[in-house]
Amino acid sequence: MTEPTAPLTQEAALTELRNQIDALDLQIQQLINARARCAQSVAEVKQRFQPDQQVVFYRPEREAQVLRRVMERNEGPLADTDMARIFREIMSVCLALEQPLQVAYPGPEGGFTEQAVRKHFGHSVQAQALAGLEPVFRAVQAGQCQYAVVPIESPEAGLVSHSLDLFWRFDLQICGEVELQLMASDDRPEGRVRYLVLGQQSVAPSGQDKTSLLLCAADQPGTLYALLEPFRQRQISLTRLETRTQTPAQQTLFYIDFEGHAEDPMVCDVLAELKAHPIQLKCLGSYPKAVL
Repeated sequence: MTEPTAPLTQEAALTELRNQIDALDLQIQQLINARARCAQSVAEVKQRFQPDQQVVFYRPEREAQVLRRVMERNEGPLADTDMARIFREIMSVCLALEQPLQVAYPGPEGGFTEQAVRKHFGHSVQAQALAGLEPVFRAVQAGQCQYAVVPIESPEAGLVSHSLDLFWRFDLQICGEVELQLMASDDRPEGRVRYLVLGQQSVAPSGQDKTSLLLCAADQPGTLYALLEPFRQRQISLTRLETRTQTPAQQTLFYIDFEGHAEDPMVCDVLAELKAHPIQLKCLGSYPKAVL
């Protein structure tokens, strides 16, 4: 006769599960290192085929696409955003093998803007706190840092107007956006803070993009209607519209965010139509919508 199987004890059951976890950890570690080796190979290929060019290692549109796919195929039990954050850090450390990124931001260290840097780039970037917005713009313009993260909207102040002034003065491109959700405290209302990622490169379409414009036009009746009509005709959604009157010059500054990429045919038509108006227009860049 077959002897009856002894009942499984709690310790035995836990030991079996822990052994499974250890085996899975080994597989995960091996796969992460395999991914890292692929990232190193990507860097080698770029350098081999672009020997006379400044190689761009960070591709915002590619990272946004990867994170979106991670969230789309996630089956749980981890939440989509939690899984994406894990991959965010894996990509961050792999990118550091290709090229350690230096990212400037207006200090202080440990503040919300540094949190935005870490949220967007992961914890493997070299974050550098500088004393104010203008030094941050200068650092990227001069090539001292490849990228920067600057505030553009806050619950208590709305649009950060000083950032807009600097966009006029510096020839930088918006490469991405970051959103932080703040909890209410004694000195700060609850709400969303939005940051922009700045660099010197244009970003290819990711499939879910925004474009930001600055326009300066004469302060006269009908100007806003004329500027918005091309968007209405093509049913392009605006996600942000701010105006500011420049009193001495009798001009109005318009800041517009809208859905779409500058390479999209309809967006190209809008930009061409806007340029036909007697205005100053500066396209600040097209970039992926915030994923996390």
